[in-house]
Amino acid sequence: MKSGKKKVLKMLVMSALMAGISATAMAAVGVVQGPTPIDQGMANKAEDFTIYNDKIAASFAVGSNNYWNMTTGSILDIAMMKDGKFGTDLTNDIEFLNDYWTATGSWHGEDLLHTPVKDITYKLEGDKKVTVTAKTRYWTEGHKLPLNVTIQYTLEDGKNYIDMKTVVENPAGNDAYLNMNSGYSISTLAVNMFGPFGFYPDVKRTGIRINEDPEVNTKYGDFVVTYGKNYAVAVNTDHANAYKGSSGYKDVYVNRDIMPGQSYTYTGEILVIPNGETAPVIERKIQKDPSIKAGVIEGVVRDPNGKPLPNAYVIFNKPGSYKKTIKSDGVDQVMKDIMQPFVWKITDKDGKYKVTLPQDSYDIYVQSQGTTPSDVQHVDLKGNTVADFQVKPGARAALTAVDENGKPVDFKVVVTGIKSDVKGLGGSVYFTDPATHKADFDVSAPENELTFTAYHGADYTSKPVEFKTFVKGGQTVQHQFIIPQLIHPEKAGWYGNDNHQHADHGDGATTVPELFAAQLAAGLDLNLVLDHDYIGNIKPMRELANQYKRPFIPNVEVSPGWGHWGFLMVNDKMPCPDPSLTPGEIIQQGHDRDALVVMHHPFTDYGFLTNRAGVKGGDDPSAENFEFLELQSTMDLSNAKNMDKRTLDVAEGYWNRGIKKYLSAGSDQHDATSNLYPGIIRMYSHVDGKLTGRKFVNAMAEGKAYVTMGPIFTPAEQSMFGTTQQTAADGTYTFETKVQAVNGLKEVQVVSEGKPVETKAFDNTTDPVSVQVKVKPEHDTWVNVIAKDGKDHYAVSNPVWVKVKK
Repeated sequence: MKSGKKKVLKMLVMSALMAGISATAMAAVGVVQGPTPIDQGMANKAEDFTIYNDKIAASFAVGSNNYWNMTTGSILDIAMMKDGKFGTDLTNDIEFLNDYWTATGSWHGEDLLHTPVKDITYKLEGDKKVTVTAKTRYWTEGHKLPLNVTIQYTLEDGKNYIDMKTVVENPAGNDAYLNMNSGYSISTLAVNMFGPFGFYPDVKRTGIRINEDPEVNTKYGDFVVTYGKNYAVAVNTDHANAYKGSSGYKDVYVNRDIMPGQSYTYTGEILVIPNGETAPVIERKIQKDPSIKAGVIEGVVRDPNGKPLPNAYVIFNKPGSYKKTIKSDGVDQVMKDIMQPFVWKITDKDGKYKVTLPQDSYDIYVQSQGTTPSDVQHVDLKGNTVADFQVKPGARAALTAVDENGKPVDFKVVVTGIKSDVKGLGGSVYFTDPATHKADFDVSAPENELTFTAYHGADYTSKPVEFKTFVKGGQTVQHQFIIPQLIHPEKAGWYGNDNHQHADHGDGATTVPELFAAQLAAGLDLNLVLDHDYIGNIKPMRELANQYKRPFIPNVEVSPGWGHWGFLMVNDKMPCPDPSLTPGEIIQQGHDRDALVVMHHPFTDYGFLTNRAGVKGGDDPSAENFEFLELQSTMDLSNAKNMDKRTLDVAEGYWNRGIKKYLSAGSDQHDATSNLYPGIIRMYSHVDGKLTGRKFVNAMAEGKAYVTMGPIFTPAEQSMFGTTQQTAADGTYTFETKVQAVNGLKEVQVVSEGKPVETKAFDNTTDPVSVQVKVKPEHDTWVNVIAKDGKDHYAVSNPVWVKVKK
């Protein structure tokens, strides 16, 4: 408990901080009660507290909400200490997750999200050690009782790491919690992330098996990292065998059953590194485990002129394995010998590096800004080894594109054939500058051929275009792509947008200007931005949209831990919505702000329909007052367990009852350069006259819209989605639409009340086809259309409402 003596100590610490005195006047280990002293930290309530030593500091969410609005008691801010001063926040949050996610809302009316303040405590042992303890509980439907979850974080004098220990107890007589994925999670603060084998860079997956899984058996795959140029923060879960992650968060878990009357212990560590390298993570493992046979690799890196090169990345590659699962990829499959970065070390001011690694075989090379990577050296590390490197001259690319009429278009370009393993050095994905329509960037000049692939409206209205060439050091590659637009939906009043795109707040890694450029490059007809519980990026995005005379949709993602909600056309002059309310109250906040409300990703681990049973107010009628259900790019309508198929099933259930809940489409992208990019899935709405954000969203609300990952619909007037039509005198109704797909049309299915009426197969034609299907309903009903293209990408429309003429 917090004694009076400790309160005096905290007051002295705060006074010392305010006076800016040196570190020698501060305790070796201490606690600051109240709003965090960490620069740009988010723990700002009186109940919060910050622990620190001379190297690092961590603030805990006690009165403040967890970033994801999950269970309080987690770390909200992490910073480095220097000369007794608290540095800038480096993470969104670090926490223990019980099963991919932590929030369970309530149990028998008891709030499990907001741990009582008395249950989140710290204990100081002199000035040498502090331990934080959070006593939380976790419950899901189908269990009589919650789990008791006690989480501890320990910081000692002089250490740049925090030990973590969690004990999960399932009370005797309770039901078993089966197939639980429990462990530690970290989410980035708008920078880069690194994960286990097969998942760097950032492929979004849930349920991959890693590390100590018996079929994987790949050592040292139990850690994840967020990193920038001047820091890295790593989190590991000991004995991890499962993984979940994206560009914004990465988690490492132990998969097991939690049986009644049993307790299970999870351990891990948070390591804070004072530059952007990851090698110290493995060096720390070697330090903890003397049985690891290790060796030292050292050397000097030189620039193309032979001078020592500081701030170069020495990258150590080695093969590893992981396992796809039914949850992650719809298949159980072990992926062996994936060659990727293991760790990297940054050279000092003299171009030198030195690192201790486990004895093993490594392929090593060097990457630095504006150069071509060095040759690869293969090293069988058995003892101490010297390996020197020299990078080669780099090149430049200056690329433009025009459409079939010679009009300049913005585009995304992806470069293949280069090594690009450190995202902070540029990567392999670039966008044009909207002011010049030119993509101008550094590029490597390896000896092999490079491929530059340009995308503008790809998979929807055009196809990617390639340019292949050999590049010499010092050269500027110049090329103009011609990207013909093969389909023109706008000529029929159809406009496409991606309704779920994050910028750089919280776990988003894309600045507003970068996101704007990516949206133009994708060929989206509108601009949009949203962030978790933050409206600050709406103004700069609106200004860019106005500057380029483009329609704009302001949005925000209200993010309680049990489910996320989008507010399309939100009035950002009003305060940011409160995520701590009930579902009905959150939806009402959207309507009060002139917005239409989307239930985002309903069946993800953090979706409302997954967690509804444990949400306070989840069964209240007001929780049904939203307008849209979101489909995402994971859509596979052939798989009954697919989360988007389940969402569509829910929508069809509403339609069967005559309730007009319509669809929305969103990528949920957090990094525009990742595989989950702006416009990977799109909402097309029919708008008459000049396109505006409000008219686009209103058309969605009227049902005059469809979701697609490729196929394009152009319905006939009597088949406009969302409209009400009557059967003819003979009791029939004819549904008619044109369908076209740049990747070839494979199948079109007309559906009524969730059941196929007629399915037509096509031989991957890229020509527009006309589909007419006659139905003869016995009662009022609805009809919609689903199409699949040559890439097995789907499109699905809102319903046409059919009334039987009496």
